[in-house]
Amino acid sequence: MSFAGNLNTVSLPDVFQLIFTSKMTGALKITKDKEEKNIYFRNGMLIFATSNDSQDLFGNILVKKGRISKEDLNKVLAGQTSGKKIGALLVEKNLFTREEVIGCLKMQIEEIVYSLFGWKDGLFEFLQDHNPPPDSILSELNPMNIIMEGTRRIDEWEEMKKVLPPDDTILELARDPAIKTEEISLTKNEITILALIGSGKKLSKVIEDSYLDRFITNKVLANLLKLGLIKTAKEVVEEKSVEMEQKALAELLAQIYLGNLNYIFENIKEKLGGKGDRVIAETFLGNKSYYPNLDKNFIGDDGQIRFDYFLEMYKKLPQEARIWKIVSSFNSLLNDYLYAVNKSLGSKIYKRLLSEIRINIHNIINQNRQISVKYGLEEEFNRILRDK
Repeated sequence: MSFAGNLNTVSLPDVFQLIFTSKMTGALKITKDKEEKNIYFRNGMLIFATSNDSQDLFGNILVKKGRISKEDLNKVLAGQTSGKKIGALLVEKNLFTREEVIGCLKMQIEEIVYSLFGWKDGLFEFLQDHNPPPDSILSELNPMNIIMEGTRRIDEWEEMKKVLPPDDTILELARDPAIKTEEISLTKNEITILALIGSGKKLSKVIEDSYLDRFITNKVLANLLKLGLIKTAKEVVEEKSVEMEQKALAELLAQIYLGNLNYIFENIKEKLGGKGDRVIAETFLGNKSYYPNLDKNFIGDDGQIRFDYFLEMYKKLPQEARIWKIVSSFNSLLNDYLYAVNKSLGSKIYKRLLSEIRINIHNIINQNRQISVKYGLEEEFNRILRDK
């Protein structure tokens, strides 16, 4: 029997209980946004799990649990050949016995499943008789035990949320902890997290760097905050500097692209009248695949590219790929409209506009050469316009 639904209407424990009591065999696929986790069952028992979240990868879980160092894991991965699983390599290199690998795989399955208990929503689908990937090492776990532990973790999460600040909060060690006693006993996990925080670190970074899993790390952080051994801190100057730089970069790109594109639009509408709006719209729609980050709303009712739209789009893009995506999309857009000018208004107007745009970009870049040089903007625009 196959079935489907959403976790916001049917809870995960209810789904597990149905599979267990009905002794089903198959795969429970659960997705939310870009995350996907597959839980495999045989006769109602949980036997395997997969996830596309990097935190759930077998090697990463071993590091998080302190079973292997990051350096040793990287050495193992460097020698990994196509199709060979990490577990087999660990046994080959005498880092683990086969029994230890099986135990760690069981731990991985549990961590993948426990992570689902924090999902308030997500689409699920049970696919009857779907089996785990070939050559998978299977375990056998009772879903009822998993439900009990998962439910306990949910209750603890609710208590932790009352103490923990947002992920982007910087934590630092308290210089003068308000502790009544002269002596205090700390666990190994608490000492590890205190060392990770050091002179100050974002909560999200502490979780990322911790070899403990997310749940345990948050639990330790909550307890350290309650004890007064750590406290929240104001953002460091470097982070404010990065934020200011990103703002200046966004304004620079907006000046370059929005100003020049709007200037092209004005020339098209001035020469073609009512037909100009159609040329502008058709040029965009006809080449939409070349700038997937933009949508048709990028031009406002007044026929100008909206600055608020540009900033909103800029902020949504991942910071590490932001420049590439912006430059790639808007360079294509600029090229297409220059081509439309050449085709609709003739080469004379095209050459005049191109010359004016070159001068305009050069002047804008000179206003903030430091950022332009750092991100290679001058070279990029010189190249794109030189190709004309």
